[in-house]
Amino acid sequence: MGLMRFHLPERERVTREAIQRCYVTGLDYVPTPANKSWDGEGALRIEREIDESGCLHILWDVEGHGTLLLSTASLMERLRPYLLPVELARGTLNRLRTKAAVWKVAGLEINASLAADIDQGIRSFIQAATSQDQPLVAAQRAEDAIRVALDAIEGLNQQYAHQVLDRRRQTSSPLSTLLAGNLGEQIIPENLEPMFAAAFNSAAVPLNWRAIQPEPNQYDWSVADHQLKLCLRHRAKVIAGPLIRLDRQSLPDWVEQRSWEADWFAEQIQRFIADTVKRYKGQVHLWHCSAAANLPSERLSDELRVRIMVMALETTRRCDPRTPVIVSFDQPWGEYASQQPVALPPTHFAELLIRAELGLSGIGLELNLGYWPDGSLPRDVLEIGQLIDEWSLLGLPLIPILSIPSACEADSLASRSAASPIRSLRSDCPSMDSQKRWVELLLPMLVAKQSVQAILWNQVFDSAIHRFAHGGLFDACSKPKPSLGSVIALRRDYLP
Repeated sequence: MGLMRFHLPERERVTREAIQRCYVTGLDYVPTPANKSWDGEGALRIEREIDESGCLHILWDVEGHGTLLLSTASLMERLRPYLLPVELARGTLNRLRTKAAVWKVAGLEINASLAADIDQGIRSFIQAATSQDQPLVAAQRAEDAIRVALDAIEGLNQQYAHQVLDRRRQTSSPLSTLLAGNLGEQIIPENLEPMFAAAFNSAAVPLNWRAIQPEPNQYDWSVADHQLKLCLRHRAKVIAGPLIRLDRQSLPDWVEQRSWEADWFAEQIQRFIADTVKRYKGQVHLWHCSAAANLPSERLSDELRVRIMVMALETTRRCDPRTPVIVSFDQPWGEYASQQPVALPPTHFAELLIRAELGLSGIGLELNLGYWPDGSLPRDVLEIGQLIDEWSLLGLPLIPILSIPSACEADSLASRSAASPIRSLRSDCPSMDSQKRWVELLLPMLVAKQSVQAILWNQVFDSAIHRFAHGGLFDACSKPKPSLGSVIALRRDYLP
């Protein structure tokens, strides 16, 4: 059995929740299950069934940056404990320096201020690494290195995005990237339509099976019909779906109760997809046929979930052979694999579909950042960009699907199963200002990526029952949040 131990000079530095959510990845970056505990010497003990080196990923509060999932560099297994803050500083600086070097070779210009930040981070890390006989001193210097490195990561990301966008705009003005907002399962007030149209050149029309077909022979298309008319009115491209999402918020009760009957379950899914696609064929520019089928399920086997995703693709293509079709993957870093072994990590699941040559046109990546358990743990912008680069190797266009919280207090309109924002004990909780800051960091970087052909904001309105607490660009009173202005500005500067 593999063993790593980590010493924390300030044990209260990490919460019980952070320990529960931490995990180790190997060379393939896939999380593996591990036993985590404090031993008699006060060290964090990580035990895995596999015996190989790996990177520890753990939630860490950083001044000025909030709570982020940071990682160490690759560490060998050993009984002698590592000093965790020093190893997190080493891992963060390693990612920063590697990406800066790669981008510099590719022609990115790094200004003097950013270069000075990188040098300062290196100096702080050297002080930390050479003073580990004084753990409290080393930990403080490591904290300084992490904070400065994250400042530099944001600066590097901004320089990359602006330089790449300026170059791309010289050859294609405006850019062709779709920027879509999810209209939700409501009819939005007419007075909000102009702001929505100013922010987005496209719209996602959700086709929630539970809402559309509450009974076997009863259909209600009224909301979707109204939303499609809105898109036509504002000349917005339409992303329709997901047609199928295998959770209790999306499956009708009469289907969910018999979902264990595999053949009958698959037949009902096929029928709903066929009826929906035939109804809206010709009005849709992109079909989002299935979502989150990669997530483990207590009731649905891996084999059945693969079968359903394949059937959803085939049925959609058969009913509408001309319109592009995508599927999306939730938790694309595969955090769920840290809780139990999985046969198909997210990228392997996607490769399986691509090799089957089912006519898949693109891949959606659900990045509901800062939500748990129904979301992705928060990461810095460089880590998010690296995820996009890794998935782009599959050779298909990518559609990031984003949600970011703007508060962490109770949300009266969030559904009972809503994803909750991650709370922090040491730094500020999510706020409207932090949501705006993340929008301004992430969206330009995503638009700059050649593989990203559309970006979808997963929840625009907090004024109706919703899945992500405080995740909208309009608050519960339908007032725009500051982040909406940032979206509008990005579209004005770069997109049609």
